[in-house]
Amino acid sequence: MDTNAIKVTIWGMTVGYLSWDKQSGCASFEYEPAQPLGDDTSFTVDVRRLYEFSKQVLNEQTSVVLSRENSILWQDLIKISSSPGGKRPKAIVAINRETGDVISGQGSVPDGYEHFILKYDDDSVYPYAKLEYIYYRMATAAGIAVMPSELRSYGNISHFLTRRFDRCGNERIHTQTLAAMSPASSSYEDVFAVIRQLNLPYEDVRQQFLRMVFNVVARNVDDHSKNFAFCMTPDGQWRLSPAYDLTFSIDLAAPSYANRHLLTVNGKDEDITRADLIATAENNDIKDCNTLIEDVINAVIQFEKFAVELDIDPSLISKIKEIFNILK
Repeated sequence: MDTNAIKVTIWGMTVGYLSWDKQSGCASFEYEPAQPLGDDTSFTVDVRRLYEFSKQVLNEQTSVVLSRENSILWQDLIKISSSPGGKRPKAIVAINRETGDVISGQGSVPDGYEHFILKYDDDSVYPYAKLEYIYYRMATAAGIAVMPSELRSYGNISHFLTRRFDRCGNERIHTQTLAAMSPASSSYEDVFAVIRQLNLPYEDVRQQFLRMVFNVVARNVDDHSKNFAFCMTPDGQWRLSPAYDLTFSIDLAAPSYANRHLLTVNGKDEDITRADLIATAENNDIKDCNTLIEDVINAVIQFEKFAVELDIDPSLISKIKEIFNILK
């Protein structure tokens, strides 16, 4: 914690520390756990064993008990997997680029390691990791800023790894989601309104338009307000964060009303057209919007090529392609 931070106590109990940056004038509050959680010293992570154990926990749930054999796995699972949130199980890790070694990433990590989020997968059920990696490749091809990501196999199971944008080395980058900045936001127009309020540069407006179009075309309907964020630069300026959680999020077994966008475009959460996207672009002074739309479409139509390279089941490839919203 900051050595200049002020300890905050309630009824004699320390609840956290308040610190501020003199240059930017911004304050931050870091909570202190009610009970000691041990140190944050990094430890080696056996991804294969931890994945298998987490799968056992999810499958058996109440029947899994603490034993001498699994006690260390329980501790490791809680330390690196309890904070990321989201629908899918994931872990906070750090990776050595030269050796490939994986260690816990909750605290400071040694030189040579980078902070990553690892999303577990199960190729035998549904290729979540491979699909997210394909979407990473499509988003990159469309010109969307995304953190470097990759697939890694441990025990013949592919997992998706993406570098964290809220870390620079071991320094934390102050980050807030749209949900925190503007809790009432329910549309993409609201995102653009926050961008204007923060006085962000045009590149961030352009980036947000690309992401909106990408979600519409590639059918990422899990576009809620926690999946957009803003990061503060060292000089106290806000910027749009890199894109994250971009993937095919249609539930193929669910009725259509369960697969609507969570943020609306031009007042619509389904059957969104090119005209809706252009109207949003015109209302936000976005230049060459048709060119940007075509850039996204050209990237998304590479889906089959990327999927075949990863041996995705041909029937699943066809089902996903049929659902894409290739704007006319």
